[in-house]
Amino acid sequence: MLAHLDRAARAAVPAASIAVLLLISLVPWIGDRAAPALALAAVHYWAGRRPDLVPAPFVFAVGLTHDSVADAPFGLMALVYLFVLGAARSQRFLVVGQPFVAGWAVFAVVACGASAIAWIGASLYYGAALSVGAPVAVLLLTVLTFPAVAGALAVLDSAALKRSA
Repeated sequence: MLAHLDRAARAAVPAASIAVLLLISLVPWIGDRAAPALALAAVHYWAGRRPDLVPAPFVFAVGLTHDSVADAPFGLMALVYLFVLGAARSQRFLVVGQPFVAGWAVFAVVACGASAIAWIGASLYYGAALSVGAPVAVLLLTVLTFPAVAGALAVLDSAALKRSA
């Protein structure tokens, strides 16, 4: 019984970390400044390392939560997070067993695609081409903070999940 609870708690680590990072990302930072998309980085990290523990329905729910809290077009960030999930899963071969810089580069490309999807979707929703300033700032912050996010998640991965594998 305790072993079963232990396995369940360890399996919940990716989802819990994604949820916590989403909340941190959505907390109002100083004024209306751009904040890094930490949950996006976490989805990419876990989908590349432990895809079995990051189900698509959960990622979809994270996106809907993001839309609800950030007052974004409903479903847009769900689509973006699902794109990141699919891209990370399909590009695992480029990351697994490679130096960290390779994984960071793959994340940067995926984050660019995610940013483009979000910008295009929002522009279509509002019926006008939106400014690219804020999305570019979020993209840069997200890519620049990825090493710290990945490092923290790697610690969680080795502490909580490696022992259960």
